[in-house]
Amino acid sequence: MRCFLLFSVLLATFCNASYDYYRLPSAVRPQHYNLRIMTHLEEASRQFFTGDVEIQIHVLQSTGNITLHAGAHLNIVKNGTRLKRIKPDCHELIDIRDIERNFRNDFYILHLDADLQRGQRFLLRLQFWGRLGRSMTGYYASSYEDNCSKKFMSVTQFEPADARSAFPCFDEPALKATFNITLGHHSKYNALSNMPINQKIPICERKNWVWSIFKQTELMSTYLVAYSINDFKGYASRTKKYQLSFTTWSRSSAIKQCRYAAEIGPRILSYFEDMFDIEYPLPKMDLLAVPDFNAGAMENWGLITFREASLFYDETDSSDLDRQHVANIIAHEVAHQWFGNLVTMEWWNDLWLNEGFATYMATLVMEKICRKWHAYEEESLDNVLAVLNTDGYCNTRPIHQAVNRASQITELFDAITYRKGAVIIRMMHMLIGDVAFRRGLNCYLVKHAFGNARQEDLWHALTEAAHQCGSIVEDVDVQTMMDTWTLQKGIPLINVQRQYDMRTATITQRRYLIQIANLDQPATDESCWLVPISYATDCLSNFVATESRAFLRCTEQHEALPLKLQDLPGENEWLILNVQVATPYRVNYDITNWELIIKSLLSKDFKRIHVMNRAQLIDDSMAFAWSGLLPYEMAVELLSYLRHEPDYMPWRAALDQLNAIYRIVRQTKQFPEFQYLLEPIYGQLGGMHKDTEGHHHVAHKALITKWACRLKQEDCVEHALRYYHRWLICDEPDETNPVPQNLRSVVYCTAIRHGDDEDWNFLWQRYRNTGVASEQRQILLALGCSHKVSLLERYLNIIYHEKSFIRKQDASQIFGAIVRNHVGFHITKDFFLHKFKLLNAYYHSNTRELVGMFIQIAQQTSCAMGYRQLMVFINTHQELQQRSGRSLRRALEQVKLNMRWRQKQMEEFVCILGKRN
Repeated sequence: MRCFLLFSVLLATFCNASYDYYRLPSAVRPQHYNLRIMTHLEEASRQFFTGDVEIQIHVLQSTGNITLHAGAHLNIVKNGTRLKRIKPDCHELIDIRDIERNFRNDFYILHLDADLQRGQRFLLRLQFWGRLGRSMTGYYASSYEDNCSKKFMSVTQFEPADARSAFPCFDEPALKATFNITLGHHSKYNALSNMPINQKIPICERKNWVWSIFKQTELMSTYLVAYSINDFKGYASRTKKYQLSFTTWSRSSAIKQCRYAAEIGPRILSYFEDMFDIEYPLPKMDLLAVPDFNAGAMENWGLITFREASLFYDETDSSDLDRQHVANIIAHEVAHQWFGNLVTMEWWNDLWLNEGFATYMATLVMEKICRKWHAYEEESLDNVLAVLNTDGYCNTRPIHQAVNRASQITELFDAITYRKGAVIIRMMHMLIGDVAFRRGLNCYLVKHAFGNARQEDLWHALTEAAHQCGSIVEDVDVQTMMDTWTLQKGIPLINVQRQYDMRTATITQRRYLIQIANLDQPATDESCWLVPISYATDCLSNFVATESRAFLRCTEQHEALPLKLQDLPGENEWLILNVQVATPYRVNYDITNWELIIKSLLSKDFKRIHVMNRAQLIDDSMAFAWSGLLPYEMAVELLSYLRHEPDYMPWRAALDQLNAIYRIVRQTKQFPEFQYLLEPIYGQLGGMHKDTEGHHHVAHKALITKWACRLKQEDCVEHALRYYHRWLICDEPDETNPVPQNLRSVVYCTAIRHGDDEDWNFLWQRYRNTGVASEQRQILLALGCSHKVSLLERYLNIIYHEKSFIRKQDASQIFGAIVRNHVGFHITKDFFLHKFKLLNAYYHSNTRELVGMFIQIAQQTSCAMGYRQLMVFINTHQELQQRSGRSLRRALEQVKLNMRWRQKQMEEFVCILGKRN
């Protein structure tokens, strides 16, 4: 009996304890919000919002409380909270016994006198107010200069979990509801939201104030709710197919920079409607350029928000790469209107369903917009190489990542989600074919429209479509294969050992790790992937056929099975796996096959190997040499074929790999000798001369000239300084800039690197005077190229001054530019370590920004003292470890790898360079 009583007491204590799980209880579900917000922007020192929300709730399970989200800084009027049961004849008021706030999980908990019963419906009304923030999250204010006066606008940024900071809500992606949004504001402002305005009515008690009442939304997640109060101008576009209102909004002085976005946006939307065979479901689309915006852009349904540099294009001052960048960002966000908005991941562990698809779909549309950009191949390869060079660390994570607390969500917005997500979707596209891929996507979107989905739902749709089209065999289903790519971390290393006399090859797999001999690591790794194997041979160099010829498989115990390839060419012919790099894995061949590949690359017929595979061969060989899996002698010999390589992608792969080495050995005398590789391509691309005819690949020319000037190639530096000094002596430098648009990033950085205080001050003044967002960004990054300590210290103080002219959104990028400068590295590292309290306050404890700065420092660190300094920093900032432990461990792993390479590999590398030169 005593035991029973004790159990009863414990049970009662447990039942009465505050709910403290990071997810909301599932007892109730929202169905509709009536949200009303009044925004006060008039007084710069007193900007705030007031509001009330009425939420229609459906009870799914009997419960004695209602738990929803309310951010810590959202003030809720306690006596303004009401709960009523919806009845046919009247609404019955429900007594609220107590209200509790759980600030750890942002919970607002209503304890009730009586249980709510399953099937009942209620109206919950809450009144609230809050200050418009300055941290570029939640509902915040942004300022800008327009016509010589300071103005303000307000805007939302709710992804991933900041809708709760603007209004009480059920702030989880699966808890979709419809919204009626009403915005109160001074009549001099515009009001924008997800839907078109239905009507405007005056606010009787406030002169010159109005209520802007918007049409009801479709079912949507809270993180996609958006609204803004501003006095912007709109650039209306024409849409051919439907009566769709398409408008691009910006501050009035920059409206001309919206022209390109306004023209390209409707075309992109139309492409996606055709691609998915589903019409865009809303009656309007707004693109809004926000002066202060931390992300590149945000896909709010019907009201996409952008950083100005991601939306603006100026024909006089922006480069061709800026135009491509704008098109890519718009394509990414418009793709989200289907992948993310129409169909939303059920929980954040499947964030890649949103971001990976938007990234990949953008490349498909970019190829249609302008074929000369080569967007599909180049963006795809860029994503693959990024995955190969980041997912090989011990401290990586699966694409499908468990989220055990809300603070972990922001850590998911990384290269694994965006780039690896895009890469495996491309792999699936190439495996099952275009017809099955499109049919499967259409079925997936139609079935889950206005709802939520998990990755299993996508695999099921694609499998069904692929079997109908006969594009994969019946014993292979998409989920079995793709689970090996999404549920485990890392990527495969495929080893190829040929038996030349038997004309066969044995293919095996294990997890690839960026490691150097004796680096501490787990003794065993049981990773195994279902890997599609495609290949080309010297005698049959068919690099068009990307379909799988065989699969590397796993046993039921998840053990890797070897694969035997038969009927291969003879001993004098090469074998290359992974046609067009369709799958994210590295391939290490036996030495003889590497020699055959190198011989072919050094010949006149090197173009028989597909350009994407040429890039991967460079990337793989240099990565293996870094890790000690391949002699540097062989990797550098392969690299030497670049002297006759005209295409961009192999150069991009090579210089990315060399950049990792450059960070460590840039002080040595030997490294500049890589100029011998650059000289032929530098001349072929016209050097630093303006490409008036548009014959050369813009990104290629920008890349080569950047490296030529960095390595102090005489012609490059001379022409860059000549361009800059011509600008310096102009009578009206803000009106006339003789520096070619596509060369400005190289010219500005080179001039500042070799220049003095006068050069720096001149460029700083140009930043202050220009209104072109892309030009501002180029200048800010270039100012970090200086080799003068006093200027860099001054620059850091300007950036992080509380009244700085530099926007907070740009600060981290500038910090990174200075870190990558070998003179600036030590200055920024000391600044970060010794002024972290200032930085923490500046970023409002934004962990993602602060950890990003730490990672940039770690990438440049290769000595024991630097490693110890970073370890001490981490150990004294436990809050960063708690929120971003994996990212910090990954950064320290990078330092260890840099140190080991410096100790074990650098001497071999430098010696080989010396011999070759």
